[in-house]
This record gives sequence, structure tokens and C-alpha cells, in this order.
Amino acid sequence: MKRLLKWALCLIVLGLGLAALQPAAAQGEGRLVIVLKADDPVAPSMAAYLERGLKRAEALDAELVILELNTPGGSVTTMNRIVQAIRASRVPVVVYVSPRGAMAGSAGTLIVLAGHAAAMAPETTIGAASPVGGQGEDLGETMQAKEKNILKATVRALAKDRGERAVHLAEQTIESAEAASADEALQAGMIDYIAADVNDLLRQLDQQTVKVHGETRVLVTDGARLATVEQTFIEKLLAVLTNPAIVFLLLTVGVQAILIEISSPGGWVAGTIGVVCLALAAYGLGVLPVNWFGVVFL
Repeated sequence: MKRLLKWALCLIVLGLGLAALQPAAAQGEGRLVIVLKADDPVAPSMAAYLERGLKRAEALDAELVILELNTPGGSVTTMNRIVQAIRASRVPVVVYVSPRGAMAGSAGTLIVLAGHAAAMAPETTIGAASPVGGQGEDLGETMQAKEKNILKATVRALAKDRGERAVHLAEQTIESAEAASADEALQAGMIDYIAADVNDLLRQLDQQTVKVHGETRVLVTDGARLATVEQTFIEKLLAVLTNPAIVFLLLTVGVQAILIEISSPGGWVAGTIGVVCLALAAYGLGVLPVNWFGVVFL
């Protein structure tokens, strides 16, 4: 009996030794990486999608979240909401401008800087973040100065750990609408990596450190599992409804349908279509910056 116990003890010790000798790559196996894909203007639907993805990542104890971003920009208010959600996340967030040819324009620039790490695919661009009006027009001198100063203060806060060159370039994207390629952004320190795809990004992130709420975290991504969180039907629909062309079409169809119902009362099809289209258009008008004087003329 004692001999059997000795053999059992030897086997346990041997097993522990072999486990300790396993290659480091196995350490990342089983770890989860959540991938979010934002390929729209910066609008409330994007913020809702991101917030849902971050909550899921925290619930699943994910290693990190990768936000694949491709946006021409959008609402500053929504951008602030997204930046706050990223900085409040307990799971590290890596903002990745992707795929090739994508951009992080205007408000997207600040979203990239908000990430705990930032990356871009080759042939992508970032910048041109000068504030403009809702219809793309220049702001008045006083309003423009106010908007620029608050945005520059925001990028200084977000990029303070990236060095003076990164802060300077980030401020110039706002002050003079400068834009930078992936290579230029990397040289200036605005981003941390240039990655051909998500797998290449994970390879570069492995064993790298990031700061989350002031605490240093070592990322273990080699061999990690990828899980993509897709947008729900409602989120996709809301993204469509923030397209100005779609809002104008819904407004036009809704008004025409109501006029048809008024001219030929007694039916219900035209009236129903008109009410639904106007309700959807009202949502879009509530989200988008609108020149109401122009709407009256329409």
C-alpha cells in the first residue's frame, strides 16, 4: 500500500512538472476576445451597440474587446458617449481602424484615442476632426473657437501618455483639419500598431501591457478565441434611419401618403403608410442636426 502511494505521489509531481513546461502559447487558449464592428456614421445606434458589446464582454470575463472602426465621423454628443463608455470599461478596449481603405474621420479620431490601445490597418487614415455644422457648413467664429478648444482639451487628456508628437498631431487634426496615414500616425505615436487583420493584431498584442483604470494589465491573446457580437435588427434599422437621404425619403413619402388619404378619405392603406413613414422620419430628425427652416420650406 505504501508503495502504491509513493508511485501515485511520483506521478502527481511528474504531471505538475510537465504542466509547468508547457509552451507559453497555451496560456492564451480558452481566453475570449470580443470583436465589435462599427461601420457607420457616429450616431446613437453605434453607441448603443458598443455599450451592449462592452456589457457582454464584462459578463463573459473577456480578455479584451476589439472595436473595428470605419466611420466618416458624426455627432460630437454621441462621440462623447462612446468615449465615456470605452474609458469606463473594465475590459481593455482596442480600437482598430479596419479594413484596408477605412477611415477614422472627424469624431472617429477621438474614439481611436479613447482606446486602451489603438491600431490601424495598412492604407487607412485618421483625422480631419475640425468641427462643422449639422449641414457641413462652417461654424461662426465664436462657436468654432469654443468647439475646437473643448475638443483639443479632450484629445490632450486622451493622448497625454502618447507623447508630445501624438498630442500635437491630434490637436492639428482639430485645429487645421489635418489627416494622417497609418504609417504617419504610428510614427507620431497616435496609434500603437499597424496590423493587417485581427489575427495579426492579436499576435502583436500578446504579452503587451495596457492601463485600465490606472492599473497595468498584461494581455494574453495568443491562442485566444474570437467571438463577434453582431448588431441587432433594431440597431441596424436605427443606423439606417440616421442616414439623411433615408430620412428625406421617408418624410417625402409620408407627406404624400397623408395627402392622398386626405384627398380620398375612407381608405386606410395610404394613411397607415403615411403615419409610419412620418414616425420613422421624426426619429431620424430627432437624432440628426436639422435646419428646421429648411424643413418648413420642404
